[in-house]
Amino acid sequence: METIPGNILPIRAHNRQNTIKPKGVILVKTILIVAALDTKGTEIAFCKEQIEAMGAKVLLMDGGVLGEPTIKPDITREEVAAAVGKTIEQVRRIPSEGDAIGVQAQGAGVIALRLYEEGKIHGVLGIGGSMGTVLGTGVMRALPIGVPKFMVSSQAGNPAMSRLVGTKDICMFHSVSDVAGLNRFTRMIFTRACGGIVGMASVEVKEEKNTKKTVALCAKGSTEYANRMIRQRLVDAGYHPMTFHCFGFGPVSLEEVIADGYIDGGVIELSSDWLDRITGGFSFPPDDRYENAGKLGLPQVFVPGTCDLTAGPPGKHTDRKTHLHNESVMCYRSSYAELHQVGREIGEKLSRSKGPVTVVIPMQGFSVYSRVGGPMYDPEADAGFIDAISAFPRKIKVVKVDAHISDEKFIDAVMDAFLENVAKV
Repeated sequence: METIPGNILPIRAHNRQNTIKPKGVILVKTILIVAALDTKGTEIAFCKEQIEAMGAKVLLMDGGVLGEPTIKPDITREEVAAAVGKTIEQVRRIPSEGDAIGVQAQGAGVIALRLYEEGKIHGVLGIGGSMGTVLGTGVMRALPIGVPKFMVSSQAGNPAMSRLVGTKDICMFHSVSDVAGLNRFTRMIFTRACGGIVGMASVEVKEEKNTKKTVALCAKGSTEYANRMIRQRLVDAGYHPMTFHCFGFGPVSLEEVIADGYIDGGVIELSSDWLDRITGGFSFPPDDRYENAGKLGLPQVFVPGTCDLTAGPPGKHTDRKTHLHNESVMCYRSSYAELHQVGREIGEKLSRSKGPVTVVIPMQGFSVYSRVGGPMYDPEADAGFIDAISAFPRKIKVVKVDAHISDEKFIDAVMDAFLENVAKV
């Protein structure tokens, strides 16, 4: 599997509340094309022609390192390197080509964000193979959510590429063949891609005047009934619920959206991603998981939803109760020790919150699989979380409900705790 340069992954946009947005409707859109123009000059020249024929303007940014550009860029590789305090000669002397392109991605991201804030670009198109994809997505991750981002890549189907998308709304478009040269097939792919980015940039999204506050929820499918009921209760109470999947990179997206200021009403977690982090499961929470809402003083409710199981590949654990979720995901029963660690570490994070926090525990089971007689039913193991989280009584309110997580009695308790915390803010 291809190694992705780690130095470009943290690229993040400025807080959206500090982002300058163009005023009024701009009829002619400008697309920023990012690529290494020493190796992709012919392909980029073709794309520039297509975009201009569709009625948009083009800015060319050269993020290459070694050879000379074969077409003239509007923003040179020297300017890209200078944006992060380096010369192109210094970048060329970096031993690893992955690290070198990572530096260029950082510089290109700085420039792209400035151009967007100045109202000079309205979408980004990237074209490349493995290194070109690192470059293009690095720039795209520097831009706020909502800015059109279209990456044409021969590596779009490579599982390693998901890390390059990260938490941003990047459209990955598989080139199928290598991004090398023009022929009947690649011209078709490139033309479709150009139409895609021009179309995305041309659509005006009506900005809603939101008078209702947004509440984030995070859950897996094994607590979907509870999640659905809570969402409806929030709507009835005058909130906008926004749900994140507690699987894969969903928790990363949630934390970034909170940090970027999209969540102003509070957070309700029915989450088990920290358990997956401990056991090596299929959720990948960031280091600052369960911290951003607390830093902002948002009201929070935490439920150990689905903490009765960790999700991993079939065959990972041979000594546990199991439940086959699908052909690629097996559910494994969590242990007392694992849940005690989850409760202790999450408790430490939540206890630092500036706003009110309540942990609501369904004493009759954490998911649809842990009812009496279910494949994950094990109250003695569940006690690990309960024992650990109960060690923070002064900073976290703990409510134990004699009900299953899907019972209406439990939903009532979650909503009562949330509204009580809202009243304290």
